[in-house]
This record gives sequence, C-alpha cells and structure tokens, in this order.
Amino acid sequence: MAASSSFEGSGSSGNTSQPRERENVTRMDPKFYEAAAQGDIEFFKVHGTHPNHVPLTPNKNTVLHIYITSLDVAKAESPTNFVDEVLKIHPLLLWQGNANDEIPLHIAARYGHRAVIEFLLERANLIHQDLESGFRSAREMLRMTNKERDTALHEAVRYNHLEAAKLLMEEDPEFSYFANGAGETPLYMAAERNFRDIVITIIDICKSPAYNGPLGRTALHAAASWEEPDSSLDCHLSEGNTDCLFDRLPMGGSSKALTLVFA
Repeated sequence: MAASSSFEGSGSSGNTSQPRERENVTRMDPKFYEAAAQGDIEFFKVHGTHPNHVPLTPNKNTVLHIYITSLDVAKAESPTNFVDEVLKIHPLLLWQGNANDEIPLHIAARYGHRAVIEFLLERANLIHQDLESGFRSAREMLRMTNKERDTALHEAVRYNHLEAAKLLMEEDPEFSYFANGAGETPLYMAAERNFRDIVITIIDICKSPAYNGPLGRTALHAAASWEEPDSSLDCHLSEGNTDCLFDRLPMGGSSKALTLVFA
C-alpha cells in the first residue's frame, strides 16, 4: 500500500523508510515551491499571496504540505515558525487536503514531526474556541481521513513513529480509531508490523481501541505471528483499562507468541 497518491513511499509491511515527494510543479510558481521547501517565511512576507488565493501544485499540495514534507527537524531552528506564519495568512490551510485528501496533520504524522503535530493540534483548538468561526476542533481533525481512509494515527503507526502516535492518541483517548480502506486499525497495523512499543502505547492510552484487521483477522492473529515473545507484555494493563489483556500462550510446544485476549 503506497503511502499516498501525492507522496511516494514504501508499501512493504513493516518498512519504516520515509516517503519521498514526487511533484512536477506547473501550477505553483517554482519560487514559491522552493521557498516552502526551505521554510523561507521571509519570501512569503515579501512576495506572499492574497489570503483568498492559495497556490497549489498539480497534486493540490499547499505550501504547508511541501514544507512539512521537506522539513529536517534536526536542522530547523524552529520547525513550527513557518507553519505559524503561513497560518496567519491562510488559516484555512490547517484543514485543506491535497489530491489524496491529506491534511497537514497527515503529513506531519507520516514523518513523525512531533513539534509540528503538537502545534497543529493546539492551533485547531485555539481557533475552535471562537464559537462563531465554525472551525473544527483538534479532535475532529484527528478523525479526518484521506482517500485510503487513513487517519493521522494510521500514518504515524505505519512509519513506526512512537512519540507522534502517542501525542495523537493523548489528544483524544476516547476515539477507537476504526479500520482504514485496507481493513487495518492502528492497533492491528502495529501488531502486524511487530511495533511492540506502539502496541503497548495504544493499549495504555486508548480507552477502547478497535483491533480488527483485514479478512477477519485481528490484532490477536497478528501478534501470534511474532517470532519472539516479549515477557514485558504479559498482563500489560494500564490503570482503568480492562479491555485488553496480553497473555503468553504455548504454541507448537513452545511459548512463541503473545495472544491478545479481548474481553
């Protein structure tokens, strides 16, 4: 499954290599594209567009999509400054999807940009406080899906970004995160890819996580395929969470896997 129709990525199970943007820019001025990729906010202050006009690439990526995709957090002095300044000019870009219906939060989650995720969620809540605005809250943004029906959490889990996934779930621990178009819930994806830390985190934070997978499979079946069991997962229950229980079961004469038992 490709990471998106707008950005090139790996489709192999468990592969956490990052997707790369693939664009042939014809609609957006190349200078705008380069400035966005470099996070050059001064360019936009001097040559910025009208608030009612948003330049788009052929795949309908905005300057925020481009910036977040190109962002190197290790080199950026302030990874959220560009996002902040752009949203002052174009606040609706916070919720604007590209050709694959991916909003900036999807892209930030895919690349594991925790600071950007936190900023986007905070900005959504801040704008939502204006009851006359009609803008969505951060929790509503978490529920937004792309054309593959992936939420931002699906993206964070797919690329094994633990801290990003944790931040997203902490914003709304009541949400169950249902299956995407491929029939995969975030919990199933994590179990199927052997991302054990994410499995534990989902169970710790989410009050009632959905656990189904494609073709009638569940996270139980995915965990049963783990080559090496992890004793730290035995009876792993967070306080107040009794929906999920890890128990080691013997398989083929040896204890090889952890089985998820759902009450």
